[in-house]
Amino acid sequence: MIFSDSYLCGYYGMQNTGDDALLLATAWGAKKFLGDKNHRVSNVAPLHLPGLPYLPAGLKVQQRFRGENRLKQSLHALVSKRVIFGGGSVLHNSHDINLKRQLMTLSGRQGLALGVGLGPFRDSAAEKNCAKFLNECEFVGVRDVDSFALAKHIAPQAKIKLTFDLAPLLLLNKELKFDRVARAGICVCLCPYERLSSDSAAEHQRLMALAQAIVRVHRETGEAITLLDFNGHATLGDKQVHAALRALLPASVPVTHLHYQQNPLVVLQQLATFKVVVSMRLHGSVLAYLADTPVVSLSYHSKCDGWCRQIGQPESLQFDAKQIEVEQLVQVISAGLSQGFMAPTLTPAEAMEKSLTNWSI
Repeated sequence: MIFSDSYLCGYYGMQNTGDDALLLATAWGAKKFLGDKNHRVSNVAPLHLPGLPYLPAGLKVQQRFRGENRLKQSLHALVSKRVIFGGGSVLHNSHDINLKRQLMTLSGRQGLALGVGLGPFRDSAAEKNCAKFLNECEFVGVRDVDSFALAKHIAPQAKIKLTFDLAPLLLLNKELKFDRVARAGICVCLCPYERLSSDSAAEHQRLMALAQAIVRVHRETGEAITLLDFNGHATLGDKQVHAALRALLPASVPVTHLHYQQNPLVVLQQLATFKVVVSMRLHGSVLAYLADTPVVSLSYHSKCDGWCRQIGQPESLQFDAKQIEVEQLVQVISAGLSQGFMAPTLTPAEAMEKSLTNWSI
């Protein structure tokens, strides 16, 4: 059995660009700041990310027996010096929290939670177990003000710091190069909200409203539309919702559909070629912001609102994804394309500095 410096835990290898970005940032930080020479990863599919060695699948998509992945995770933690939980909204239910606590115990109680979000908790038991987890971690960096306040409330003695999302560390990756091309077009990044709300009728109404807005913006500006999948899962990903939106658009609107891309740096480079990004996906908004591309946020979750507050996103560029105001959306996008969009008060360079505080252990 080969021992490793760190076991990197997250929802990795699940064809999600946001998680790919968090893994890349976590691995980079572990190598630079902790001196890691090798690490294991909780990925369910092989990964080959820029600057990292080939990562074979550490877990199974289809388990051969109940609890196989939990056994594999336990073995990975047992032969690692520490466990790092890198990014994401990872602390909200007892099952996941208790698994993380078990992994830390197996690695010798060396656990770091970096750029994470807390809540909303499923029940009081989840909140109590989260408090135990926070107290057992060597260091916890939370990515937003609400998570920080909650963490300090339930675990006031834990070593917790308000940090930032890990994704801005991608800007330090040596393999990232932005091509100097003229920006063109509007990018749309949706996620299938109906699987979260179980309300297919509301989902259809949302797509109808968005389609109306897109048609009108195209007619006013002539800009082409690109639909970008951030999640490539066969049934839970973005392909279907983007296909449904495309079906609502007339043939006169030029549409390109870009499917899931495993390399988050390529996605970051793609986002830098657009004039504006309209995004439900949190990390669609995050990566577009890092590419200095204006973002219109369609918020479906408190984490989206929290991100907008953190970067000082103008309120005029924030919309409720559950009830899209077509007239206002058309006006904001069209005016921004002709006159320029208001920028967030926090610059990407400042965000990168805040992200680095996750490693001030």
